Amino acid sequence: MNDAQGMQITLLAFGPLAESLGWKRHQLTLKISSKIEDVIDILSILEWSERGLVFAINGRQQEISAELKNGDELAFLPPVSGG
Repeated sequence: MNDAQGMQITLLAFGPLAESLGWKRHQLTLKISSKIEDVIDILSILEWSERGLVFAINGRQQEISAELKNGDELAFLPPVSGG
């Protein structure tokens, strides 16, 4: 993909978030210099973020303000509740 057009990332969702979104793996095209928080807005999952959602880019945990790069894999890991 041409830098002028944007970048493509792969999204991974797990557990109840995957059920809520209706997918476990998804491709998304974003503007260059997009951050995790931009993806949260696009997917309308702010409530998940506020409940302790963890983010990982290419297997490394990141803050919501982390910048994404073309080809990155962004995983959303919902909080685990036990009992």
